[in-house]
Amino acid sequence: MGWGKSTDTHAAHANCVTCMLLLVVSLAASASSTDPPSMRLAAACHAFARRGPMFNAVPKEVGAEEWASHGGALASQLLPDDPRAAEAVPEELDAAVAARVYHLYLPVFFWCRDLVRAHRAANADGPALAIGLSAPQGCGKTTLVDFLVDRFAAEKLTCAAASFDDFYLTGEAQDKLSADHPDNPLLKVRGNAGSHDMRLGSTTLRALIGEAGVAPPQRSVPVVRYDKSARGGRGDRAAEAQWAQQSLPVDVVLLEGWMAGFKPVAAEAAVLEKHAGLREVNRLLGAYDAWHDPLGAWVVVAADSVQHVFAWRLQAERAMAAAGRPGMSDAQVQDFVDRYMPAYDAYLPALHAAARGGGVDGKPTLLVHVDGARAPTEDPQRGGGAGGAP
Repeated sequence: MGWGKSTDTHAAHANCVTCMLLLVVSLAASASSTDPPSMRLAAACHAFARRGPMFNAVPKEVGAEEWASHGGALASQLLPDDPRAAEAVPEELDAAVAARVYHLYLPVFFWCRDLVRAHRAANADGPALAIGLSAPQGCGKTTLVDFLVDRFAAEKLTCAAASFDDFYLTGEAQDKLSADHPDNPLLKVRGNAGSHDMRLGSTTLRALIGEAGVAPPQRSVPVVRYDKSARGGRGDRAAEAQWAQQSLPVDVVLLEGWMAGFKPVAAEAAVLEKHAGLREVNRLLGAYDAWHDPLGAWVVVAADSVQHVFAWRLQAERAMAAAGRPGMSDAQVQDFVDRYMPAYDAYLPALHAAARGGGVDGKPTLLVHVDGARAPTEDPQRGGGAGGAP
Protein backbone atom coordinates (compact mmCIF):
# COMPACT_ATOMS: atom_id res chain seq x y z
CA MET A 1 0.00 0.00 0.00
CA GLY A 2 2.84 2.36 0.90
CA TRP A 3 4.41 1.84 -2.48
CA GLY A 4 1.09 2.50 -4.18
CA LYS A 5 0.51 5.73 -2.22
CA SER A 6 3.97 6.99 -3.13
CA THR A 7 3.25 6.32 -6.81
CA ASP A 8 -0.03 8.24 -6.65
CA THR A 9 1.74 11.20 -4.98
CA HIS A 10 4.45 11.31 -7.64
CA ALA A 11 1.88 10.97 -10.41
CA ALA A 12 -0.14 13.86 -9.03
CA HIS A 13 3.02 15.95 -8.73
CA ALA A 14 4.00 15.10 -12.29
CA ASN A 15 0.56 16.04 -13.55
CA CYS A 16 0.80 19.34 -11.73
CA VAL A 17 4.22 20.09 -13.23
CA THR A 18 2.93 19.16 -16.67
CA CYS A 19 -0.02 21.53 -16.26
CA MET A 20 2.26 24.35 -15.16
CA LEU A 21 4.56 23.79 -18.15
CA LEU A 22 1.60 23.81 -20.51
CA LEU A 23 0.39 27.04 -18.94
CA VAL A 24 3.80 28.68 -19.34
CA VAL A 25 4.05 27.58 -22.97
CA SER A 26 0.52 28.83 -23.62
CA LEU A 27 1.26 32.22 -22.06
CA ALA A 28 4.53 32.50 -24.01
CA ALA A 29 2.77 31.71 -27.24
CA SER A 30 0.07 34.24 -26.45
CA ALA A 31 2.62 36.93 -25.67
CA SER A 32 4.56 36.13 -28.85
CA SER A 33 1.50 36.49 -31.04
CA THR A 34 0.55 39.87 -29.58
CA ASP A 35 3.98 41.45 -29.17
CA PRO A 36 4.83 43.23 -32.46
CA PRO A 37 6.89 42.12 -34.18
CA SER A 38 6.22 38.58 -32.96
CA MET A 39 8.89 35.93 -32.91
CA ARG A 40 7.03 34.14 -35.69
CA LEU A 41 6.92 37.26 -37.85
CA ALA A 42 10.57 38.08 -37.15
CA ALA A 43 11.67 34.57 -38.06
CA ALA A 44 9.61 34.61 -41.26
CA CYS A 45 10.99 37.99 -42.34
CA HIS A 46 14.55 36.92 -41.65
CA ALA A 47 14.09 33.63 -43.52
CA PHE A 48 12.64 35.46 -46.53
CA ALA A 49 15.47 38.01 -46.49
CA ARG A 50 18.05 35.21 -46.48
CA ARG A 51 16.71 34.02 -49.84
CA GLY A 52 17.50 37.37 -51.47
CA PRO A 53 20.58 37.92 -53.64
CA MET A 54 21.93 40.71 -51.42
CA PHE A 55 21.69 39.05 -48.02
CA ASN A 56 25.43 38.43 -47.77
CA ALA A 57 26.07 42.18 -47.99
CA VAL A 58 24.10 42.80 -44.79
CA PRO A 59 26.11 43.06 -41.54
CA LYS A 60 25.78 39.81 -39.60
CA GLU A 61 24.66 41.57 -36.42
CA VAL A 62 21.35 42.64 -38.01
CA GLY A 63 18.79 40.52 -36.17
CA ALA A 64 15.46 39.05 -37.22
CA GLU A 65 13.54 41.63 -35.20
CA GLU A 66 15.08 44.46 -37.23
CA TRP A 67 14.11 42.82 -40.50
CA ALA A 68 10.54 42.58 -39.22
CA SER A 69 10.22 46.08 -37.76
CA HIS A 70 11.81 47.94 -40.68
CA GLY A 71 10.18 45.62 -43.21
CA GLY A 72 6.74 46.17 -41.73
CA ALA A 73 7.20 49.93 -41.84
CA LEU A 74 8.22 49.88 -45.50
CA ALA A 75 5.47 47.44 -46.48
CA SER A 76 2.83 49.68 -44.92
CA GLN A 77 4.19 52.65 -46.89
CA LEU A 78 4.18 50.74 -50.16
CA LEU A 79 0.70 49.30 -49.46
CA PRO A 80 -1.10 52.16 -47.65
CA ASP A 81 -4.54 50.67 -48.34
CA ASP A 82 -3.67 47.35 -46.72
CA PRO A 83 -4.08 47.60 -42.91
CA ARG A 84 -2.38 44.22 -42.48
CA ALA A 85 0.79 45.10 -44.36
CA ALA A 86 2.84 46.04 -41.30
CA GLU A 87 2.12 42.70 -39.59
CA ALA A 88 2.12 40.43 -42.64
CA VAL A 89 4.80 37.85 -43.26
CA PRO A 90 6.56 38.47 -46.61
CA GLU A 91 4.78 35.59 -48.34
CA GLU A 92 1.43 37.27 -47.59
CA LEU A 93 2.45 40.47 -49.39
CA ASP A 94 2.43 41.16 -53.10
CA ALA A 95 5.47 39.28 -54.38
CA ALA A 96 7.02 42.33 -56.05
CA VAL A 97 6.58 44.45 -52.92
CA ALA A 98 8.07 41.77 -50.68
CA ALA A 99 11.12 41.46 -52.94
CA ARG A 100 11.67 45.23 -53.06
CA VAL A 101 11.43 45.52 -49.27
CA TYR A 102 13.44 42.51 -48.11
CA HIS A 103 15.76 41.89 -51.06
CA LEU A 104 16.56 45.48 -52.10
CA TYR A 105 15.61 48.38 -49.84
CA LEU A 106 16.53 46.86 -46.49
CA PRO A 107 19.86 45.31 -47.57
CA VAL A 108 20.91 48.69 -48.95
CA PHE A 109 19.74 50.43 -45.78
CA PHE A 110 21.50 48.05 -43.39
CA TRP A 111 24.72 48.27 -45.43
CA CYS A 112 24.63 52.07 -45.40
CA ARG A 113 23.65 52.23 -41.72
CA ASP A 114 26.66 50.16 -40.77
CA LEU A 115 28.95 52.67 -42.48
CA VAL A 116 27.18 55.65 -40.91
CA ARG A 117 27.43 54.16 -37.42
CA ALA A 118 31.14 53.46 -37.88
CA HIS A 119 31.70 56.97 -39.22
CA ARG A 120 29.85 58.55 -36.30
CA ALA A 121 31.76 56.41 -33.80
CA ALA A 122 35.03 57.75 -35.21
CA ASN A 123 33.76 61.31 -35.83
CA ALA A 124 31.14 62.03 -33.20
CA ASP A 125 30.97 65.78 -33.85
CA GLY A 126 32.57 65.85 -37.29
CA PRO A 127 31.20 66.12 -40.82
CA ALA A 128 28.52 63.78 -42.08
CA LEU A 129 29.26 60.71 -44.19
CA ALA A 130 28.28 61.34 -47.81
CA ILE A 131 27.19 58.35 -49.92
CA GLY A 132 26.82 58.44 -53.69
CA LEU A 133 23.99 56.52 -55.32
CA SER A 134 24.43 55.84 -59.03
CA ALA A 135 21.55 54.28 -60.93
CA PRO A 136 20.01 54.52 -64.41
CA GLN A 137 17.11 56.89 -64.98
CA GLY A 138 13.76 55.48 -63.96
CA CYS A 139 15.03 52.47 -62.01
CA GLY A 140 13.59 53.77 -58.73
CA LYS A 141 16.55 55.54 -57.12
CA THR A 142 14.41 58.46 -55.90
CA THR A 143 12.03 56.05 -54.18
CA LEU A 144 14.99 54.20 -52.67
CA VAL A 145 16.42 57.47 -51.35
CA ASP A 146 13.07 58.46 -49.84
CA PHE A 147 12.87 55.16 -47.98
CA LEU A 148 16.48 55.45 -46.80
CA VAL A 149 15.79 58.92 -45.37
CA ASP A 150 12.74 57.53 -43.57
CA ARG A 151 14.55 54.49 -42.15
CA PHE A 152 17.48 56.59 -40.95
CA ALA A 153 15.01 58.86 -39.16
CA ALA A 154 13.53 55.79 -37.45
CA GLU A 155 17.04 55.13 -36.11
CA LYS A 156 17.42 58.74 -34.87
CA LEU A 157 19.91 59.48 -37.64
CA THR A 158 19.40 62.60 -39.75
CA CYS A 159 19.75 62.02 -43.48
CA ALA A 160 19.86 64.75 -46.12
CA ALA A 161 19.29 63.94 -49.78
CA ALA A 162 20.18 65.73 -52.98
CA SER A 163 20.08 64.77 -56.64
CA PHE A 164 22.23 65.56 -59.63
CA ASP A 165 18.92 66.52 -61.26
CA ASP A 166 18.33 69.27 -58.71
CA PHE A 167 21.42 71.08 -59.93
CA TYR A 168 20.51 71.29 -63.60
CA LEU A 169 21.06 74.68 -65.18
CA THR A 170 18.12 77.05 -65.32
CA GLY A 171 16.03 76.80 -68.43
CA GLU A 172 17.57 79.99 -69.80
CA ALA A 173 21.11 78.76 -69.14
CA GLN A 174 20.29 75.40 -70.74
CA ASP A 175 19.04 77.16 -73.85
CA LYS A 176 22.29 79.13 -73.97
CA LEU A 177 24.33 75.93 -73.60
CA SER A 178 22.45 74.44 -76.54
CA ALA A 179 22.96 77.57 -78.63
CA ASP A 180 26.67 77.63 -77.81
CA HIS A 181 27.01 74.03 -79.09
CA PRO A 182 24.70 73.97 -82.11
CA ASP A 183 26.27 70.83 -83.56
CA ASN A 184 26.22 68.79 -80.35
CA PRO A 185 23.00 66.77 -79.98
CA LEU A 186 23.97 65.68 -76.44
CA LEU A 187 23.83 69.24 -75.12
CA LYS A 188 20.49 70.15 -76.67
CA VAL A 189 18.61 69.04 -73.55
CA ARG A 190 19.37 68.65 -69.86
CA GLY A 191 21.12 65.55 -68.58
CA ASN A 192 24.66 65.10 -69.82
CA ALA A 193 27.82 66.50 -68.28
CA GLY A 194 27.88 70.24 -68.80
CA SER A 195 24.17 70.78 -68.10
CA HIS A 196 24.58 71.23 -64.31
CA ASP A 197 25.36 74.22 -62.11
CA MET A 198 28.65 72.92 -60.74
CA ARG A 199 29.23 75.74 -58.28
CA LEU A 200 25.76 75.46 -56.76
CA GLY A 201 26.10 71.69 -56.45
CA SER A 202 29.52 71.87 -54.77
CA THR A 203 28.46 74.58 -52.33
CA THR A 204 25.29 72.72 -51.37
CA LEU A 205 26.97 69.34 -50.97
CA ARG A 206 29.79 70.64 -48.82
CA ALA A 207 27.39 72.64 -46.67
CA LEU A 208 25.19 69.59 -46.10
CA ILE A 209 28.21 67.50 -45.13
CA GLY A 210 29.18 70.20 -42.67
CA GLU A 211 32.69 70.88 -43.84
CA ALA A 212 34.44 73.60 -41.85
CA GLY A 213 33.95 77.09 -43.18
CA VAL A 214 31.05 76.38 -45.54
CA ALA A 215 28.05 75.80 -43.25
CA PRO A 216 25.73 78.84 -43.23
CA PRO A 217 25.36 80.62 -39.89
CA GLN A 218 21.61 79.92 -39.67
CA ARG A 219 22.46 76.21 -39.43
CA SER A 220 20.30 75.17 -42.35
CA VAL A 221 20.98 74.64 -46.02
CA PRO A 222 18.62 75.51 -48.89
CA VAL A 223 18.48 72.55 -51.31
CA VAL A 224 17.46 73.57 -54.81
CA ARG A 225 14.63 71.76 -56.59
CA TYR A 226 14.14 71.23 -60.32
CA ASP A 227 10.75 71.10 -62.02
CA LYS A 228 10.94 68.58 -64.87
CA SER A 229 7.40 69.38 -65.97
CA ALA A 230 8.16 73.06 -66.66
CA ARG A 231 8.42 74.42 -70.18
CA GLY A 232 6.45 71.56 -71.69
CA GLY A 233 8.65 68.91 -70.12
CA ARG A 234 11.94 70.59 -71.02
CA GLY A 235 12.34 71.55 -67.35
CA ASP A 236 13.47 74.54 -65.35
CA ARG A 237 14.72 75.34 -61.86
CA ALA A 238 11.88 75.63 -59.37
CA ALA A 239 11.16 78.93 -57.65
CA GLU A 240 13.13 79.41 -54.42
CA ALA A 241 9.90 79.19 -52.41
CA GLN A 242 9.75 75.52 -53.47
CA TRP A 243 13.29 74.67 -52.39
CA ALA A 244 13.79 72.41 -49.38
CA GLN A 245 15.43 73.64 -46.19
CA GLN A 246 17.68 71.06 -44.53
CA SER A 247 18.50 71.65 -40.86
CA LEU A 248 22.05 70.97 -39.74
CA PRO A 249 23.87 68.99 -38.55
CA VAL A 250 23.13 65.76 -40.40
CA ASP A 251 24.60 62.28 -39.99
CA VAL A 252 24.51 61.14 -43.62
CA VAL A 253 24.12 62.81 -47.01
CA LEU A 254 22.85 60.89 -50.04
CA LEU A 255 23.74 62.22 -53.49
CA GLU A 256 21.96 60.36 -56.29
CA GLY A 257 22.23 60.64 -60.02
CA TRP A 258 22.07 58.62 -63.22
CA MET A 259 25.63 59.73 -64.13
CA ALA A 260 27.01 59.76 -60.61
CA GLY A 261 30.42 58.10 -60.59
CA PHE A 262 31.03 58.47 -64.32
CA LYS A 263 34.69 59.15 -65.18
CA PRO A 264 36.12 60.55 -68.43
CA VAL A 265 37.65 58.01 -70.79
CA ALA A 266 41.02 58.52 -72.45
CA ALA A 267 41.08 61.04 -75.30
CA GLU A 268 42.00 58.30 -77.76
CA ALA A 269 39.11 56.00 -76.73
CA ALA A 270 37.23 54.71 -79.78
CA VAL A 271 33.85 55.28 -78.13
CA LEU A 272 34.35 59.05 -78.42
CA GLU A 273 34.26 58.76 -82.19
CA LYS A 274 31.29 56.41 -82.11
CA HIS A 275 28.82 59.04 -80.82
CA ALA A 276 28.44 62.59 -82.13
CA GLY A 277 29.09 65.18 -79.43
CA LEU A 278 30.51 62.75 -76.86
CA ARG A 279 34.06 64.13 -77.01
CA GLU A 280 32.86 67.49 -75.65
CA VAL A 281 30.78 65.79 -72.96
CA ASN A 282 33.84 63.73 -72.01
CA ARG A 283 35.86 66.93 -71.59
CA LEU A 284 33.18 68.49 -69.37
CA LEU A 285 32.84 65.32 -67.26
CA GLY A 286 36.16 65.89 -65.51
CA ALA A 287 34.66 68.77 -63.50
CA TYR A 288 32.37 66.35 -61.65
CA ASP A 289 35.22 65.14 -59.47
CA ALA A 290 34.29 68.17 -57.35
CA TRP A 291 31.07 66.34 -56.48
CA HIS A 292 32.61 62.87 -56.23
CA ASP A 293 35.59 63.71 -54.01
CA PRO A 294 33.57 64.50 -50.83
CA LEU A 295 31.74 61.18 -51.02
CA GLY A 296 32.89 58.49 -48.62
CA ALA A 297 31.05 55.46 -50.04
CA TRP A 298 28.96 54.34 -53.01
CA VAL A 299 25.88 52.32 -53.89
CA VAL A 300 25.81 51.44 -57.60
CA VAL A 301 22.64 50.01 -59.14
CA ALA A 302 23.25 48.14 -62.41
CA ALA A 303 20.36 47.22 -64.70
CA ASP A 304 20.64 43.95 -66.62
CA SER A 305 20.00 46.00 -69.77
CA VAL A 306 20.33 49.74 -70.22
CA GLN A 307 17.50 49.50 -72.75
CA HIS A 308 15.08 49.40 -69.80
CA VAL A 309 15.66 53.14 -69.41
CA PHE A 310 13.22 54.04 -72.19
CA ALA A 311 10.35 52.01 -70.67
CA TRP A 312 11.08 53.36 -67.20
CA ARG A 313 11.22 56.96 -68.42
CA LEU A 314 7.98 56.47 -70.33
CA GLN A 315 6.31 55.24 -67.14
CA ALA A 316 7.48 58.35 -65.29
CA GLU A 317 6.20 60.73 -67.97
CA ARG A 318 2.83 58.99 -68.13
CA ALA A 319 2.56 59.15 -64.34
CA MET A 320 3.20 62.91 -64.50
CA ALA A 321 0.50 63.27 -67.16
CA ALA A 322 -1.96 61.23 -65.08
CA ALA A 323 -1.28 63.59 -62.17
CA GLY A 324 -2.17 66.56 -64.36
CA ARG A 325 1.39 67.74 -64.90
CA PRO A 326 2.64 68.40 -68.44
CA GLY A 327 5.31 66.04 -69.70
CA MET A 328 6.85 64.66 -72.86
CA SER A 329 5.14 62.65 -75.55
CA ASP A 330 6.30 59.09 -76.30
CA ALA A 331 8.32 60.33 -79.28
CA GLN A 332 9.90 63.06 -77.18
CA VAL A 333 10.80 60.51 -74.51
CA GLN A 334 12.53 58.33 -77.11
CA ASP A 335 14.50 61.32 -78.42
CA PHE A 336 15.30 62.40 -74.85
CA VAL A 337 16.58 58.97 -73.77
CA ASP A 338 18.59 58.55 -76.97
CA ARG A 339 20.73 61.50 -75.89
CA TYR A 340 21.81 59.62 -72.75
CA MET A 341 22.75 56.35 -74.40
CA PRO A 342 26.21 57.48 -75.56
CA ALA A 343 27.19 58.26 -71.97
CA TYR A 344 25.94 54.88 -70.77
CA ASP A 345 27.92 53.22 -73.53
CA ALA A 346 31.09 55.10 -72.66
CA TYR A 347 31.07 55.20 -68.86
CA LEU A 348 29.01 52.35 -67.40
CA PRO A 349 31.60 49.59 -68.05
CA ALA A 350 34.29 51.33 -65.98
CA LEU A 351 31.82 52.27 -63.21
CA HIS A 352 30.57 48.69 -62.87
CA ALA A 353 34.11 47.29 -63.00
CA ALA A 354 35.18 49.63 -60.19
CA ALA A 355 32.10 48.77 -58.12
CA ARG A 356 32.73 45.05 -58.58
CA GLY A 357 36.44 45.39 -57.84
CA GLY A 358 38.12 47.73 -55.38
CA GLY A 359 35.22 50.14 -55.12
CA VAL A 360 34.40 53.42 -56.88
CA ASP A 361 37.36 55.73 -56.24
CA GLY A 362 38.69 53.00 -53.94
CA LYS A 363 35.84 53.62 -51.46
CA PRO A 364 33.38 51.15 -49.89
CA THR A 365 30.91 50.24 -52.64
CA LEU A 366 27.75 48.14 -52.79
CA LEU A 367 26.91 46.86 -56.28
CA VAL A 368 23.23 46.03 -56.79
CA HIS A 369 21.78 44.29 -59.85
CA VAL A 370 18.17 44.76 -60.98
CA ASP A 371 16.07 43.53 -63.89
CA GLY A 372 13.46 45.27 -66.03
CA ALA A 373 10.90 44.98 -63.23
CA ARG A 374 13.37 46.74 -60.90
CA ALA A 375 13.69 43.52 -58.89
CA PRO A 376 17.10 42.62 -57.42
CA THR A 377 18.95 39.84 -59.20
CA GLU A 378 22.18 37.94 -58.82
CA ASP A 379 25.44 39.38 -60.11
CA PRO A 380 25.84 37.64 -63.49
CA GLN A 381 29.61 37.57 -63.01
CA ARG A 382 29.66 36.43 -59.41
CA GLY A 383 26.48 34.44 -58.83
CA GLY A 384 25.39 36.81 -56.07
CA GLY A 385 23.48 40.07 -55.90
CA ALA A 386 26.00 42.25 -54.13
CA GLY A 387 29.54 43.01 -55.07
CA GLY A 388 32.24 45.56 -54.55
CA ALA A 389 34.56 46.64 -51.82
CA PRO A 390 33.55 45.90 -48.23
